[in-house]
Amino acid sequence: MIKKLIKGLIAFVVLIIIYAIQPFTYENIDAGNVGIKINLYGSDRGVDNITIVTGRVWYNSWTTKIVEFPTYTQSVDYDPFVVTTKDAAEFKVDPKLNYHVNPTMVPQIYRQYRKPLAEIEQQFMRNTIYDAYRIVANSFSSDSVMSNRETFEDRIQTILTKNLSKDGFVYDQLTSAITPPESLRQMIDEKNASIQARLKAENQAKQADAEAKVKVATATGEAQALLVRAKSEAEANRLRQASLTPMLIQQEWIKKWDGKLPTTQAGGGMNLMMPIK
Repeated sequence: MIKKLIKGLIAFVVLIIIYAIQPFTYENIDAGNVGIKINLYGSDRGVDNITIVTGRVWYNSWTTKIVEFPTYTQSVDYDPFVVTTKDAAEFKVDPKLNYHVNPTMVPQIYRQYRKPLAEIEQQFMRNTIYDAYRIVANSFSSDSVMSNRETFEDRIQTILTKNLSKDGFVYDQLTSAITPPESLRQMIDEKNASIQARLKAENQAKQADAEAKVKVATATGEAQALLVRAKSEAEANRLRQASLTPMLIQQEWIKKWDGKLPTTQAGGGMNLMMPIK
């Protein structure tokens, strides 16, 4: 009985050891990733030309290795670096790259670099970005970099798209903060301030001109109104004077006479004309 128990215990331990050291295992390759199978032994050792799709993959861990690459969009924020323009001005560049891996070229990427994607980003891809900025900046003067920013970045995008795609990396987007040297920045600030001051002066001059035209128009209108009134009054006075005949004056005097003769030192009864009130 004891011997059977010992044999059973030994068999159980052997099974546990076999299970622990057996080489067969599996890898779950999630959606948005691509796995590649690497043969560690044999005449065909190296990266297979077969791309393993997503899902559960069984393999012999003693002879095979599975490396997983993400194929969804990656965003890498690089440390700033300095590039020089053709007139020796130094610009600080702080780039951020969005890209994704071409799934069909994952085996080629691993064969070429034999490194994880994070290391490839900080070595090959960073150097590619730096070279693109260096080459393009060397064809621009310092002031044209800022005044032709869109053209500057379009050329960088063209170079990156070409150089990254040939190694299996698909360019999506590049954003960069380009900081000019302090002296150029001061010149730009002064130029902008001058432009703003000129625009403000032009606006003030236009406003003053408009206000002056309003005043002239108002004064002209008032003068014309006064002239019209003066002409009207002059015409009315002329008509009144023309209508004051001796007979009309006599009638007006009779209408307003109260029947009393004025008293004078010469005595009463004098036929004097009284003023019309």
